[in-house]
Formats: sequence, structure tokens, C-alpha cells
Amino acid sequence: MNEFFLANNRSITIGDITIHQLCMHNFDEWFTAASEVKKYLKTHSDEIDTRFLKAHISHVLTLLSKSAHLEESALISMAEASESLLIQLVGAMIKVNDAFFSEKESKRKRRRKTQSSEVDQISWFDTFQFLIESGHRHGDIMQMSYGAFTSYLKAAQKQRSQNLLTNTHLMRAAQHAKDKAYTKLTDELKPSED
Repeated sequence: MNEFFLANNRSITIGDITIHQLCMHNFDEWFTAASEVKKYLKTHSDEIDTRFLKAHISHVLTLLSKSAHLEESALISMAEASESLLIQLVGAMIKVNDAFFSEKESKRKRRRKTQSSEVDQISWFDTFQFLIESGHRHGDIMQMSYGAFTSYLKAAQKQRSQNLLTNTHLMRAAQHAKDKAYTKLTDELKPSED
């Protein structure tokens, strides 16, 4: 899905059922099920079929209940009535939440798993604080879809790196500047009064 799909928290409708993006406010409720489905898809190249449903029906029902905002009992009734509809819904749920299902594990995360020191571990609160420092509010972060959350996090990290690089260049320029050149540099950096 494209960036505007993620940013606007859009959904897909199949018949009269709307499949929404999975959100951060209930991340703890859907993450385990989504991880199991993701592992399966990694080795079975997006095969959504009867074999997949039988192997992961509890995970599928959990994910569909979170993304379609339906009770699991209603989903069970639908699955019993039409397996093809269930397969369509699962396909749409995976497509809408492509940001999670196609996400590759970064080398940094793998390194973090192997470290034994808890001091170096980054918590969800650290991640949220990073986004808050970038101008987001806690309530807004909790309502973000997972895709929007990860995209904003990447953008904030990119901005932070750019700011650090700019600051490094300015420190070096200031260190080597003569008095006049330093004054000129600081004057150029002051906001204009237009």
C-alpha cells in the first residue's frame, strides 16, 4: 500500500465487511497471531488456502476480529458458510497490513536480540518518546496503524540523523572560522524577520 493509504488509515471493503489496518493501541492483542501468520507466509509465498486456514485458524480469527472489528463468533459463522469468503478476507487483511507482513527484520533488531545487557534494550516507551520528541502525541501514536507508526518512526530517525549531520558540519565550520567568518555564519543561521 502507498504512503497515503497508510497515513489516512484507509481500509478495504469486501462485500459488506470492511478490513482496517491493525493499530498500535491493541498491538499486544494482534502481534503474536500476526507474527505466526508472517512466519508461514515467509516460507509459503503468500499461499492463502485451506491448508493455511487449518494450520492457523485461531491466528486468522484473531487478526480478522481486530482488523474487521467483528466478534470471532461471527467470523466462525462466516467461515463455516463460505471458506472462499474467509480466504478473500484473509487476503485483504494481509494486503491492508502489508507494512507488517512484508517488513523484513532489520540487522539491528537481530543484534539486539543477541545482546544480554538489558541496559541497551529499547522499550516501547523509548520509541514512543522518540516520536513525541518529534512532535507526535501519545494518543495520536496509539491510534496510528502499524504501517503509519513504522513510517513515522523511520522519518523521525532520518530527520534526527540529518540534524546530527548538520550540527556536526556547523561545529566544524565554527571551530575553524575566524572571528569575522564566525559572525557571518551565525548571522546567516538566524531566522529572518520577513
